[in-house]
Amino acid sequence: MTRHLTAFFFALMILLIGGGFSSAQAQILYASAINPDGEAALFRIDLTSCEACFVSPVSPNIGTSDVVVLPDGTYLNISDQTISRLDVPPSVNILWQTTNPQGFQAGQLAPNGLVYLVGSTAELATYNPATNAITVIGPFPPDVFSLGDLFYIDGVLYANGVDQAFNGIWVEINVNDPAQSVITPWNGGYTDGVGGTWSGAEGLFFADASQQIYFYNAQDDFTINVCEQIDIEFSIISLTTLPANLPDFSCISVCTSDAGELTQGGPFNTCVNSTLSIPPAEQTVLDANDLLQYILYSNPTNPAGSILAVSNTPQFNFAPPMQTSVPYYVAAVVGNDVGGTVDFNDVCLDFSNALEVIWQPLPSIQLATPNANLCAGDCRTLNVLLTGTGGFTVAGNLVVGGNIIGTFSETFGGNTGTILLCVPDGTPPGSVLVQPTVLTDAWCNCE
Repeated sequence: MTRHLTAFFFALMILLIGGGFSSAQAQILYASAINPDGEAALFRIDLTSCEACFVSPVSPNIGTSDVVVLPDGTYLNISDQTISRLDVPPSVNILWQTTNPQGFQAGQLAPNGLVYLVGSTAELATYNPATNAITVIGPFPPDVFSLGDLFYIDGVLYANGVDQAFNGIWVEINVNDPAQSVITPWNGGYTDGVGGTWSGAEGLFFADASQQIYFYNAQDDFTINVCEQIDIEFSIISLTTLPANLPDFSCISVCTSDAGELTQGGPFNTCVNSTLSIPPAEQTVLDANDLLQYILYSNPTNPAGSILAVSNTPQFNFAPPMQTSVPYYVAAVVGNDVGGTVDFNDVCLDFSNALEVIWQPLPSIQLATPNANLCAGDCRTLNVLLTGTGGFTVAGNLVVGGNIIGTFSETFGGNTGTILLCVPDGTPPGSVLVQPTVLTDAWCNCE
């Protein structure tokens, strides 16, 4: 990124010397550009109006060094670590990818259908779109340290970069024998631009991490500002044009709606008699007519098609047709507000990450005694059978004639056990009711 900013400041210096210029000439350039978060997208820029539009969504698949559109509409992306071939815009699907150990930084489609590549190793190479093969042709003269841009001007292939003393150079490339290339001093540094014609003059369009387009006239060594401000919150890092006979890429609407992130956690095991409550989504982005809601759904691969409940707050209760011990999922969702509900047909509909929840059933208890006869002052052992997830706590009362004559409280690690119950001396004859009042397991509390 440093090299882009350096070139940009120099371009501004040239602009002050050269003065402004305007033209009614219609011309379309394509740019890869990054936002403040370092995320890239492709843009179409009309130099007549200096208006720009997205032709791809923001994607980490888009290169941050250079972009080259190929004759079939697919495009080559060059980054520090990888070289990738992506599908025709607006797709950002990677069709092919390889590592970039040679440090290639720029590419240029040639009339022969190959893409010439240059970079930090001071070698000329080609990429063949028919085979995805990268072939090194040979080194540049020893004085060349690194090349950062590659472009045609008036049918001649050039590159710019720095020599071994880090002085700016302009290289007229001999594609058959790069070692015979002609080097001349040039104080423009890296440009990451594209060759072209402006007002009848051959030269170089470039932007260099700015939101402006400049044109360097190679005939009179003069730089002008073609577009003083392009209305995008992205810094242009590469410019290119389309191959002949390839139709213009269409503008697309890029969604800004973002459901944000739910704090990672879970799976949540929630009792059927309790309310699931999670922290609200963070880092959400809503446009003017958006609504943020929360959904509970059953299919992790199809949130919109398996919704069981919708809430304006991140809270849900167990209700039919939900089932216990079955995984469900909770996510935030953002979309157009239609009558107080998110429009799930909104093209900019966005879901957050999902959290898993499992509704746990209430525990139950069965008490039994081998001998039901009991006298005052006697004790009896009751067998206990529990359902639920251990450990368990059981508490309750002994009731005779509507009066509580004793209490009990026991804990159990498993699903079976015993309780010893004793009837106090002096208890009048009658039925003794064993009345559990509290039953808890690992997830639920019943009172």
